[in-house]
Amino acid sequence: MALHIALTAEPIPSHVSALDYVIRPALEQGHRVTLHAPPMFRREAQRRGVEFRSAGTQWPSDPFVQRTASDIWKRCGNTPFNRYVFGHLWPEEAAPKAHDLLAAWTWARPDLVIAECSDLGAHLAATVLGLPLIAADNGLGPILLDLWDTDIAPALAPLYKQHEQHTPALPPMLTPAPVDWFYGTVPPRARAVRRTVAEFRTTLPGRLDRSPADRPLVYVSLGTLTTAMSGLRTVVESAYREIMAALSVIGCDAIVSAGALAERLGIADPRITVVEHAPQPALLHRADLFVTHAGRASLLDAVQGATPVLAMGVLADQPANADAFARRGLGRALDLTATRGEIADAMTAVLDTPHYRAAMSSAAATLSQLPPLDLTELRDSLT
Repeated sequence: MALHIALTAEPIPSHVSALDYVIRPALEQGHRVTLHAPPMFRREAQRRGVEFRSAGTQWPSDPFVQRTASDIWKRCGNTPFNRYVFGHLWPEEAAPKAHDLLAAWTWARPDLVIAECSDLGAHLAATVLGLPLIAADNGLGPILLDLWDTDIAPALAPLYKQHEQHTPALPPMLTPAPVDWFYGTVPPRARAVRRTVAEFRTTLPGRLDRSPADRPLVYVSLGTLTTAMSGLRTVVESAYREIMAALSVIGCDAIVSAGALAERLGIADPRITVVEHAPQPALLHRADLFVTHAGRASLLDAVQGATPVLAMGVLADQPANADAFARRGLGRALDLTATRGEIADAMTAVLDTPHYRAAMSSAAATLSQLPPLDLTELRDSLT
């Protein structure tokens, strides 16, 4: 029997792509999928062939929010940044999202809600209506677990009381990787499932589809959020320039995906191509090294492409992810402020050491052996 599945996303540029491991199997199994998300994701829903309903606000694009969060990150570091963004702002924005979803799901009741793990308003709306609910890990799960008792649950308590609900609790969670890859403490009722990506992201456009060369190919991307936040843009632009200077001296070809910064990063070196966006999963099946901000989805793209990483975590979960992959021998980690000489040395070390690619190939095999996501079985297990 086909199910009506309500999927929710929060207004961060890469977050719908991070949920493709749910969307693709749901469509392949013949279910009807509706994405409830801010208007910025309407086109992403259309590209994936799912219905779209506007829900929630695009609050991260507020200049005051961006400026305040960026200033905290620059002055105080990542831990205070996480506490402010995920322990304060995210719970604060749960109310408008819950309001929109309560209206939508009362009118058209879904059979199953799969909400981003950080979509606190969706968790509340599904709980109020008694809908089967599971959280989809988008990479922020470890931060939520760390801040839940001290920051998030207390901040949500008044909203839950307003809706006559008990103490907020994190729902059971889907995660598209072995749980121990990213978690020290296992989330409640976690279920690891096979990872898939949208089909259109697996094909290279002609302008990037190059014949194999004698030189290694390095792919660089420091993520979409970091280039979208005006307060971080200067810091990230500096990191891109150091990376590109390093690329110029190590004898490789490179594709640099830099989002809004692409037009500012022109370079005379013909071996380096700068683009705004690229189909990352497809490129990582061709590349020999991935220089990355270490977002969860990007690291899993690297694993599926068996491409070793040089991870330069920026914010949120990224620094911890970078360290976790370095400990597993899947590449190296550097601070975002590393110099071009340090970056060039690290790139050369990864490219010249076969162990890293062998470790990535082993990790890719482990990832591929996770069980497929059966949406009907999942719904039945929650009811």
